[in-house]
Amino acid sequence: MNISSSLPTVEYLDILPLGVVVLANDYSVVSWNRTISEWTGIPAEEIAGRDIRERFPHLRDTRYALRIQQVLEGGPAALFSTQFHPHFIPAPLPDGTLRFQKTSVHSSHTGGKNYAIFFIDDVTELVAQVHAFRKMKDMAYAEVEERKRKEEALALANKKINLLSSITRHDILNQIMALKFYIELMREEKDPAVISEILQKEESLAGVIEHQVNFARDYQEMGIHAPAWQQVNESIENAIASLPTKGIDIIKDLDSLEVFADPLLEKVFYNLIDNALNYGGPTMTSIRVTSEKTTEGLVLSLEDNGTGIEAKDREYLFTHGFGKHTGLGLFLIREILSITGIGIREAGSPGKGARFEIVVPEGKYRYKRE
Repeated sequence: MNISSSLPTVEYLDILPLGVVVLANDYSVVSWNRTISEWTGIPAEEIAGRDIRERFPHLRDTRYALRIQQVLEGGPAALFSTQFHPHFIPAPLPDGTLRFQKTSVHSSHTGGKNYAIFFIDDVTELVAQVHAFRKMKDMAYAEVEERKRKEEALALANKKINLLSSITRHDILNQIMALKFYIELMREEKDPAVISEILQKEESLAGVIEHQVNFARDYQEMGIHAPAWQQVNESIENAIASLPTKGIDIIKDLDSLEVFADPLLEKVFYNLIDNALNYGGPTMTSIRVTSEKTTEGLVLSLEDNGTGIEAKDREYLFTHGFGKHTGLGLFLIREILSITGIGIREAGSPGKGARFEIVVPEGKYRYKRE
């Protein structure tokens, strides 16, 4: 835009709802309308005839000066966007924050001289609306992602439950068949010593069946409720409250750590600590829980100073059926954690203690701010 007629009158400029500034070729202020005066608190008579750069030295910067100079030399109009030049002429709002502005500069040639006319539009409200929209969009996106994670975790849990239900049902039926076999033996046996031996075997089978039924109950609880952010310290405290930990120091150094996991996370810590209490040996005196950020994500470690686990057993620790009793505790732990993509491994040293490392990927842990 090149204005070749006379410059707009002061009266005309003062009725405009946007800031208008007219500069001469030497950057002196020719016109400073009422709107820009009200925005800045600078009366027109105070700044008229003065070099605008004295009051606003940032206009000397190359990113402003080159384009303004081109307009003063009769070049094309220049646009200073809100994104890169939000405060062309700093103008505070009542709360002290600066107005967001969109500024265009146009050349005017009159009386043999070149002038630059600045039209400064206050877009603060529009910017606020855009920011609010982006925030709302980000929140909506985060909610969708959260819902998606939960749905995927629930689908995985249901798949695991269906698979394990068939396995557990098969295992229980096998134990029942064995139990029936011993019942038939008892009916034919007359020797009290043999009967006593058979009874012990039947009691053992009944115990195994009971463990398997209890495990099935716990496993079915997995995935009933959607995964959520779990406070790790609280989960450990709840687990400890149900265990005979007298005489064992349990040390936690986790701050306000939270992990995104199935609500059965507490059972993970219950089983790990119970495992340490059962198999740590008489020399075990402490269990320590710590966390460390690594390239894998966050490694949450639970280690004791007991007898440890033999290297040859590590590969099968989390396998269904492996173990000294029912072989279900560590398997359940792995299944609960895997619902939200969390892994677990054993990395202790035989004779020095067991160390279970829970590997929490990025995005699945956070530190809650007070």
